[in-house]
Amino acid sequence: MKNKELPDTEGTLLMPSEAARMLHVTTKTLQRMAMRGKVAAVVLPSGHRRYLLAQIEALAAAS
Repeated sequence: MKNKELPDTEGTLLMPSEAARMLHVTTKTLQRMAMRGKVAAVVLPSGHRRYLLAQIEALAAAS
């Protein structure tokens, strides 16, 4: 699945595997980070999570 563009230019959404790869963590660790509020997750109507590219890039740069 490719990155999704949000309407109103809010940003590009990443699948959990893509975001986890960029942060060098597992998808489970990424899920825990979202539950603890360290990274924001967009929950789709289907219940799947997506992560904002800009936020993931900022976290990757900070670490």
